[in-house]
Amino acid sequence: MYSGVTEVPDRKSEHNEVGLMSVSAEAIVDTSSRTVEDIASETGAPSHSRRLSDKVLAAFNHAYAVGEIEVATKLREILAKLEQERVLAHGNRHARAIALGQADLWVEFVEARNDYRVACEDELLDNDAVSQVLDQMKNAYSRWSNF
Repeated sequence: MYSGVTEVPDRKSEHNEVGLMSVSAEAIVDTSSRTVEDIASETGAPSHSRRLSDKVLAAFNHAYAVGEIEVATKLREILAKLEQERVLAHGNRHARAIALGQADLWVEFVEARNDYRVACEDELLDNDAVSQVLDQMKNAYSRWSNF
């Protein structure tokens, strides 16, 4: 078992008169008596882990929503690869591409949202036309959120 202590000396910066306090840290290599849950609770790590495809999908959603289309396109390609690997790993060729389906519905919603923004700014459109575009946006959101 290794245990090390590191001391940071008190010193004052010539630009500010704040002294640094001593810091000590202990590294423990032998974790045979501790469970993964113990280590996770000590480090603040979540008790569950999201699939990589979930994380890539979240990044895709964010990139597309803020207009980073090139980044979103690359992330969608990664999602497609992850979905293909998942299908091959499970041997089910008819498995539904869940992450890709969600990504496509997200694109549909963001495009409907953008159309609604344009419609709201268009002074030539009457309230009924704007209301129709709003309904399209709501429907797109509903399809995405209920997928």
